[in-house]
Amino acid sequence: FYLDGSLKTDVKPGDGLVVASGANPDRETYSVTLRPGSGAWHQLGIEVVQDESLPGARYARGADRFLLSEVEAELVEDGQPARRLQFTMATVNDNPASVPSSTTDPGMPPLAAIDGNPNTAWGIRFGEARNPFLAVRFAEVLNTTADSTLVVTLRHESELRRAVIGRFRLALAADPFAWPPAADAGRRARSRDPSGRTTWSSGLAEDVMRALRRPAEDRDEAERTALRDYLIFSNPESAPLYREIQWLETERGLLDVSVPRVVTTVSTEPAATHILPRGNWMDDSAPIVEPAIPRFLGTLDTKGERATRLDLANWLVARDNPLTARAFVNRTWREFFGNGLSRVLDDLGSQGEWPAHPELLDWLAAEFMHPELDAESAHDWDVKHIIRLIVTSYTYQQSSLAEGGVHEKDPENRLFAHQNRFRVDAENVRDVALQVSGLLSDRFGGPSVNPVEPAGYLAALNFPKREYSASNGEDLYRRGVYTTWQRTFLHPTLVNFDAPTREECTVNRTTSNTPLQALDLLNDPIYVEAARLFAEHALANGGKSFKTELEWIFDRALNRPPTGEERALLRGLYERNLKRFAANAAGAREFLTEGEAPPAHGDAVRLAAMATVTRAVMNLHELITRN
Repeated sequence: FYLDGSLKTDVKPGDGLVVASGANPDRETYSVTLRPGSGAWHQLGIEVVQDESLPGARYARGADRFLLSEVEAELVEDGQPARRLQFTMATVNDNPASVPSSTTDPGMPPLAAIDGNPNTAWGIRFGEARNPFLAVRFAEVLNTTADSTLVVTLRHESELRRAVIGRFRLALAADPFAWPPAADAGRRARSRDPSGRTTWSSGLAEDVMRALRRPAEDRDEAERTALRDYLIFSNPESAPLYREIQWLETERGLLDVSVPRVVTTVSTEPAATHILPRGNWMDDSAPIVEPAIPRFLGTLDTKGERATRLDLANWLVARDNPLTARAFVNRTWREFFGNGLSRVLDDLGSQGEWPAHPELLDWLAAEFMHPELDAESAHDWDVKHIIRLIVTSYTYQQSSLAEGGVHEKDPENRLFAHQNRFRVDAENVRDVALQVSGLLSDRFGGPSVNPVEPAGYLAALNFPKREYSASNGEDLYRRGVYTTWQRTFLHPTLVNFDAPTREECTVNRTTSNTPLQALDLLNDPIYVEAARLFAEHALANGGKSFKTELEWIFDRALNRPPTGEERALLRGLYERNLKRFAANAAGAREFLTEGEAPPAHGDAVRLAAMATVTRAVMNLHELITRN
């Protein structure tokens, strides 16, 4: 603790330095108790002291910067409760011992440290070998006695982990202009060690008097600034207006950095691209290659000008382009039949596969570009129109049963003489279980959600460290399309059911059938919870016997009655678990509390036994297969 801004660039532990040590948590709050003695104080100063041993740009204990969320102060007088002190202004000073203002990030302004919002913060991302200094002005002059105690609290509550100050000092200033703000030429001109400055108890400050004695036209920038500062902060009418202007400018700065920025480039002369003789990139004697499309696909109509990306975009959707519409329609067909008309979705050239029905592919592509069916309601490149055509066709509505020797003649169903059977995509597997159990939320839109996943699953990720917490309430039961994607580290269910990692574009997914998938459907907490809710509905709506309850379960999940063999197997499963849970009521209750949905009141033993039946049904491959 030191007084009146006697700043030093060579700070030693004996100079009131506070050094953080010990545990290094992600968030930290410092509380410093001071005995300032008798005085009248205008400002509180916080000097962040650099140290080469600190990993965070020599300021912070962990991150690449420090972020000070809030500065708070309380005054404690003998026999009286603590009084919270208010601040009206915060600036980064321009003392030679401080960091230049240019290194203060626009999104981390000084006023953010006293705005009462833990989500904003003052911080320094990088800087020269100087000590950042934050000066905060008290709303009222702080009068202290010899028995007064001042408690200063520094809160680091940023989302950035370990963005915590490592070393700092505190100061009090009796001079309201002891620490002039940065980025002002006049203030910089008069910046010096304020400890030698004459402070007034009555009358005017020495530099103000000196400026007033000089004729206005002869005053230098420092003297004009001294008079301006005195006028602003001593006038009861102008001081609040100045503070309000500073707050508004800070809020505008925070708003500016919160708006997403569009990255743009300045148009320059395109670099010349040459044919490389024998692959020698330093030999530019060969002809220049102009932007163009493959010659066998035609030419771009550029009216003699150099082709641009806009020309390429126009060609992609041109009526005489044979590729774009065919590729899109082929991929759309795959979504509804399991295979495209050409099974190679990402190559319609000579390395691909000839379409099973080339005329159909051509017709669908032409209809996609310029609809003739439903021309009044459909428009060019209408995706909904193409989907409607496909799903209302006889081909799509066929049974997946191959009859009359069709399977022997066309084992891969390339002619689409019957519908295909295929497992639903990874995002839909969880949706099916939630839909059957009645848990699926049909809310449309909104931010991504976090399903339950194993603890520590993202622990290996760095820069920054990921802190994963599962969603709750309705968000826990939203459709798979809203699931948070972490490239490389997908949700385990998505990985097990062949979702791509999104490290690169994947047009055609593989479809595997592994034991991990069965274990996932059996043990993932969301499937256990779904099975419990499914069992509750079965007991409530399936009748009064196991036979009718099982029929209700099969009808809802598989849209068919159970076979005789399935009835016998599941009845045996039910009766064994009925006995097991009857002997272990605590285990039954524990099983029924999995997930957020509250358990139903009633016979816990019977519900737990029925939940084992619904778990088995929901584990059937048939449930996640599109027939």
